[in-house]
Amino acid sequence: MKLEKPKKIYARRFVILRLIILIVAAIFLYEIDPDLWINFVVFIFVISVLIIRYFMVYVTIYENSITFRPIMIDNNINVPFDLIKSIKYEPKRIFINYTDEMDGKESTLTISLEKLDGNSKTELLNILKTVLKDKTLL
Repeated sequence: MKLEKPKKIYARRFVILRLIILIVAAIFLYEIDPDLWINFVVFIFVISVLIIRYFMVYVTIYENSITFRPIMIDNNINVPFDLIKSIKYEPKRIFINYTDEMDGKESTLTISLEKLDGNSKTELLNILKTVLKDKTLL
């Protein structure tokens, strides 16, 4: 399967719900005691982090590689398809065994599916099963 443009998958599960709960909690705490401004500052920080996370790309699938970003402050992990030895699908995770370009050692990339909503999870699994069909473990 040829990808005409990179496919981006976002980890947006429960982000909107958490954002709404935090906004309601911030308003509630402000109504209880407006002098506790430090709580409001913390809530603004957490809300900002959630907004950044909402727009952060979790997995990007290119024509010949896959890029994974597990958390916001961590670097991307880029794995070319030709270095992938095998891929194993489990209900909550995907394990991709590959050879590291730098040191030649076997490494495992673990992608958690719990961070993805239903459509994103299905889309990621379908693309990976199509692109990496010859490397799938039974």
